[in-house]
Amino acid sequence: MNLSLTASIIWAAGFAEHLILLCVLVFRGRWRLFPIFTSFIGFNAVRTILLFIAYQYGSAARYNQIYWTASCLDLALQIGVVYELARVALRPAGAWVKEARVRFILFGIAGAAIAAAIAYIIHPVFSNSLDSWIEKGTLFSAMLNVELCACLLVVSTQLGLFPTSYVMLLAQGWAVWSTVDLLAEAAYSHFGASWHGVALDYLRTFTYLFVTIYWIISLWRPEPERRTLSPDMQAYLNNLHQQLQSELSHVKKVEKH
Repeated sequence: MNLSLTASIIWAAGFAEHLILLCVLVFRGRWRLFPIFTSFIGFNAVRTILLFIAYQYGSAARYNQIYWTASCLDLALQIGVVYELARVALRPAGAWVKEARVRFILFGIAGAAIAAAIAYIIHPVFSNSLDSWIEKGTLFSAMLNVELCACLLVVSTQLGLFPTSYVMLLAQGWAVWSTVDLLAEAAYSHFGASWHGVALDYLRTFTYLFVTIYWIISLWRPEPERRTLSPDMQAYLNNLHQQLQSELSHVKKVEKH
């Protein structure tokens, strides 16, 4: 199998961007804050090479095997990235904010249930039942990714938590790409592969390439000054401090007796 010039350029650009972003994460020390995201970028760089070699020199069956195995690992890493963003954003003092954690978990469970229900009841335009179920799974993963990212953004905005601009920039880029991915997958599922399938793939791919450039520039730059905590968050931390002081005083009194 041979790639067209356009496809070859896209593959090369994707690998180059992943490699550059990986270097930025490692040499600028961002991997310490985002180890799962760093693993995700490194995995995609390796996957690009493996798929390119399999497509150029392997059989169609071997390419499909590598593609679907890598896709399953990719989905697991995507969910891990969203959790990592939530962990960093919703732990401004090194520990989870109780209200934020509860909201994120509840919204996440509800959204996952809704995504599973929608993926189950839809009927993709495929004659083969296996292809139909594969498309259901792909659509579910796209909806789940968008839903978890939306939960993170909503909860963080409500509580005024984003403690670092790096988290906000990564989450914003992730939200843009995952939304376009969901829209493209929904159109592909509803209209079928013959309905501008190549254009949809290009839309999804170029969006990811632009988002990756956005991440490279954002993570290379020094971190901007952190935003001031919201009044609700400041009140929460003040109450927590007072409670700790009260408990510490109580412990000292008990020790004296």
